[in-house]
Amino acid sequence: MPEIGAPTATRILRGALMQAGEDVAALTIVAGQPEETRVTLDPMVEGIEAQALMCLLEGPQAAYGLAILDPQAMAALIEVQTTGRVGTRPADARAPTRTDAIMCADFIDRTLELLEQGATEAELDLLPVLAGFRYALALPEPRAISLTLPDIPYRQFSVSLDLGRGAKQGKIDVVLPYDGPGRGRGGAGIDPQVFTEALGDVVGTTTARLLGTLHRIELPLAEVAALEVGSLVPIPKEALSHVAIEDIDGRTIMRGRLGQQGGNRALRIGVPAGAGAVSIALEPQDRPAALAAPGGMIPLEDTLGGMPDLADAGHLGDTSDNMTMEDMGEPGPLDLDLGAHSDGLEALSDVTDDVPDLDDLPDLASLGTE
Repeated sequence: MPEIGAPTATRILRGALMQAGEDVAALTIVAGQPEETRVTLDPMVEGIEAQALMCLLEGPQAAYGLAILDPQAMAALIEVQTTGRVGTRPADARAPTRTDAIMCADFIDRTLELLEQGATEAELDLLPVLAGFRYALALPEPRAISLTLPDIPYRQFSVSLDLGRGAKQGKIDVVLPYDGPGRGRGGAGIDPQVFTEALGDVVGTTTARLLGTLHRIELPLAEVAALEVGSLVPIPKEALSHVAIEDIDGRTIMRGRLGQQGGNRALRIGVPAGAGAVSIALEPQDRPAALAAPGGMIPLEDTLGGMPDLADAGHLGDTSDNMTMEDMGEPGPLDLDLGAHSDGLEALSDVTDDVPDLDDLPDLASLGTE
């Protein structure tokens, strides 16, 4: 029986959670008494609440654990960081996003750091089990846990949380290898190659959200308020061949060319960000009349109607930064199809045949100057 008042892992974790809330988000947390249980992988996965945020923890010697925040605890951390307070309305049920995980990662890391510090100061026998773990990444669904973590016994700490002075009631679970890093499965730990392959299987099924931005423009508020159906917004013609492909954080990662594919609007992706634009030449008879409108205003619907089908656009060429002059090969012969002009050139050849020889012209040097 532990000595009354002596530090234990559960007591240190309780204090770490409350301190981490203050340190990271100025969030008042009252943590309940943690419940420590020995669990195996499958029953633990089955007990995870729907829409919970599941964060993979990485520790020493290729050891892995989990931090699981229920929807209410996750919502409280996000609300206090975005609005400065925790709302009293229960959080809506929704799947966690990558942004949610990023906003909760500092709280998880600070909790684990304080847990390790407290266990070190108290010289706990469990220090090897608790030390060295930090946030790695968010897992998209419970089945990813079975693909990522080895099937060994785990030590699960379940803690109820009062967040924002009673505004929300939540829960967090911290799951670590029961015997510590390198001791499960006869001290083997998880094989890094197995982890990489399992993680690749999980990541390969996730969705990457990209945004195609044709053009950005700043307008006075009065002009924005006056916009209505049929209003013309000025868009440079070169924007059609220089569409920005942006990630979730707004960073431009590629450039694309706007066109059509099978009757649908499409983007040909393949121009690296920062490279020159791929121009689109429109013949005079194909140009929408609006291109000549004052201010260069282009109705987008009319412009897209004249865009080429990307299936027929051909290969854009190697636009990588590593392309060299040697890669381009030797230039070939210039082949010009003169078409209707060939008859005129033949007539010109007949005329030049009658031009007298100019060999009898005097040497300019002998003319002298006067």
